Amino acid sequence: MVKKSLLLALNLLLMTSLLGSCTPAKTEETIQSDKNTVEEEKSDEKVLQGNSVEHETENEPAANSMEQNDEESHAENQGEEDVVRQEKTVEGYVLDVEGNTITVDLENPEGRNYSEEGLDRGVEFDITDAEKEVIPTSGYSEDRECRIKTGITVSITYYEENGKNIVTKISTDNDEKEIIVYVSSGEIEEITDKSMKVHVREGDYSGERLVFDTTETSIPEDASVNSTVTVTYYLKENTYYALSFIFDDL
Repeated sequence: MVKKSLLLALNLLLMTSLLGSCTPAKTEETIQSDKNTVEEEKSDEKVLQGNSVEHETENEPAANSMEQNDEESHAENQGEEDVVRQEKTVEGYVLDVEGNTITVDLENPEGRNYSEEGLDRGVEFDITDAEKEVIPTSGYSEDRECRIKTGITVSITYYEENGKNIVTKISTDNDEKEIIVYVSSGEIEEITDKSMKVHVREGDYSGERLVFDTTETSIPEDASVNSTVTVTYYLKENTYYALSFIFDDL
């Protein structure tokens, strides 16, 4: 009886040991399934990586395009600014000064041939922010102030903006130009109520026969043909306007 109990106990212990030390063996189907799972995981990883690379590649041209557009826009703006700020330099006679705006005759930068010359062709310039410079002359001194006023000749550097002429630099010698007058002497050939014809022998226009408009002065009553006269006059639109007469024999 005891021997039988011991035998049963020994068998039970042996079975328990065998069951505890053994693990279920993987079948061929299980191994193949594991391989398929690993390959699927690797494939999914490649797809994810491919999508990431493709996404970055798609975004890269867009970014480059934006940068290129910014550069082109800046270049266009810079080009427009260069066009607007293209500077010119001219010389003219100051006809009028009002605040920071001057009116200049660009056709004749020197003295006036007559008092109203250039008023019909004056061009306005804004000198608000202009650099002012005095051109040295024989009487120049270092502390001489640049005075922009009517009657002087100026050199102007400017650019056009919104229909205005904006001056960046203006230079002058401060010398006021008077009206230009001429002096001629000769014999009177003809006299009327409003004119005198003179054969010029000396002075301006020597050798020519000039007809003087006498509406701005008066002819002495005893002036006569063949008398010698000296005439001071100015020229306006091809007309010689007499300012005064001096007769040698009166």
